[in-house]
Amino acid sequence: MTFCNAERGSSGEGTVVHYRTGRRVHLEHRLVCGNVRSIIDARIRSRESTGAGQAEAPVPVGLLPSIGLLPPVGFLPPVGFGSALRTLRRSRGLSLGDLARLVNYSKSHLSRVETGKKPPTGDLARHCDDALGGGGGLIRIAMSAPRRRMQATTAPVVRQLPRSVHDFVGRADLLRQLDTISPKADGRLWSSPLVLIDGPVGVGKTETVLRWGHAAAEGFPDGTLFADLNGFGQGGPPLTAEQVLRRFLGDLGASGADLEGDAQQLGLSLRSMLTGKRMLVVLDNAARPEQVRPLLSASPGCMTVVTSRNRMPGLLARDGALHMQVPPMAREESLELLATLNSDDVSHWRSVECLEACGHLPLLIRILSRRNIGSESYNRLCRRESATILRVFSTGGDDSTSLRALLQRSYEMLSAEAAWAFRLLGARAEGRFTVRDAARLLDTGQPMVEELLSELADLHLLQYRDEDFSFDPVHRAFAVELAGAVESEQRR
Repeated sequence: MTFCNAERGSSGEGTVVHYRTGRRVHLEHRLVCGNVRSIIDARIRSRESTGAGQAEAPVPVGLLPSIGLLPPVGFLPPVGFGSALRTLRRSRGLSLGDLARLVNYSKSHLSRVETGKKPPTGDLARHCDDALGGGGGLIRIAMSAPRRRMQATTAPVVRQLPRSVHDFVGRADLLRQLDTISPKADGRLWSSPLVLIDGPVGVGKTETVLRWGHAAAEGFPDGTLFADLNGFGQGGPPLTAEQVLRRFLGDLGASGADLEGDAQQLGLSLRSMLTGKRMLVVLDNAARPEQVRPLLSASPGCMTVVTSRNRMPGLLARDGALHMQVPPMAREESLELLATLNSDDVSHWRSVECLEACGHLPLLIRILSRRNIGSESYNRLCRRESATILRVFSTGGDDSTSLRALLQRSYEMLSAEAAWAFRLLGARAEGRFTVRDAARLLDTGQPMVEELLSELADLHLLQYRDEDFSFDPVHRAFAVELAGAVESEQRR
């Protein structure tokens, strides 16, 4: 129970009402050490001895919240959080840079908090209070700040997810898994999950995430951030972490000093801005962990989803990403998608061989459903002839729907040795094969072959199951074409 009430004066100073006499005592708003009650008692005694009408100098007092004197609801503390933080920091002999390193917030963000340009969050108050030995005072000040003031400085909610296709089918298990992983407002799984969703070209990684993200939007009331990292250079160079960080910060309302610095500094600014928020961050089409790590949120309630053709073992091991692989569609799902795309006439699509030639990949099924091909090409496709597969699924003028162009980007990520193994195994290996089989076909030692097969499997250029490897028709066709091109070049 407090022994005094406080009021804010028009001059920015304030008064307190003494707990015993009811007298109003003028207070100067600055942070000092000492006991508030004794100071006010001294002022009362001074006024009683000198006369109430005589002028008096302002009395410096400690912050009421800092000694457990919480103001009434709706009261704006005489000293704001920013000035309290600045005074306490200086009393400890620390610069803004020193404090930034201690609490893992950017220097520019802390500066804006101290000057009142940004409201404090509970997380920031806790970190600063612990680092500066505030005894809980900074936390109480932050929590007693008027809600209306904090809301007035909140950046607009951003909703950046692209549209999802209307004829999406299947993937029910994956959607349920994402629902289970996502943070819950009632406190369950209240963390900052990182999910890596990987799979081969055209399997529907992005569409799966978009379908789930739009459905789960209400669980992220502070918005969604989305960036296509273009990790495999489709139509331009891959985006760097710094480029994406500056864009995200700008979208969230940052400017000036918050947009300066390298990836590490920008990452600090982004984490500061996401603190206390519930947001979904989707990083699509990543190629390497370096594109992703500076963009990861640490705020409970935020969730980051990364999609990639690369399994990125480093992100799983070092950053604790939860791994979800998008497999090719089941036969029933493929037929459902075909029926959705060609509701008038699907009879000629019901060939199992045709679906197998598509690798049960949604993108290829969509491409095929929109192309007019003759019966001869259709029969060759069902026989899985390499040249026909690549010709039918490689449309001109749009690399995003050209199978040859998409696979080429993955192939270019390989080391020279793995690229060599991909070509030769595609042309020579039949069905499923083991490491020993591959070593014999490549005439290379097993330890070396294990590394090469692992590199191919991580990029989903080779399928791996139960210690066996295999090519699907699509990737085998590409490997055969490359092997033929290299052989022709060597003959010249």
